[in-house]
Amino acid sequence: MEHYSSQTVSASKWCGKCGKFTQHRVDDHRATVCLECVAKLEALHASKSPPELARQQNLFSVGIDL
Repeated sequence: MEHYSSQTVSASKWCGKCGKFTQHRVDDHRATVCLECVAKLEALHASKSPPELARQQNLFSVGIDL
């Protein structure tokens, strides 16, 4: 395992998920997550809309109209 200086922000390293050399974030002197994979996940999460709230208009009605 390679260790990096405290000033290092990213380093080129093989990503098993991407299948190529990509830039990885360096945290605590070690290369961690692939920056391309993180960007793909962020784009995926941004493209998803929040779940629609279920309409519960008649939740407490007992079938009697007043």
